[in-house]
Amino acid sequence: MTKEEIDEQLDEMTAEAVAKGDDGLRPGLLLLNDRLYGTQIRTETTSAVRGQRYRGLRVRVARAYDTKILSRAQVAEQGLEIGEYEELTQAPARVVVD
Repeated sequence: MTKEEIDEQLDEMTAEAVAKGDDGLRPGLLLLNDRLYGTQIRTETTSAVRGQRYRGLRVRVARAYDTKILSRAQVAEQGLEIGEYEELTQAPARVVVD
């Protein structure tokens, strides 16, 4: 999964959740394979409690993960502790170098 595909899926999940009025469909957690971390996806950490975030979405990184986005409902079903949900922010501007 590329950064562009992640951004597209985040936006699609958010739009579907809004259209259906179901917050459980909103993005809940980004599981990120360590090969993408730092090379394609840059996260931010503002506090230990808040954890790593990408566009406001909590991120977990591990070699064992296949990169994917879990919905809030999936996070709840799996009993994962991820802290507070935040509103999704816009995708960072794409920089094209000629």
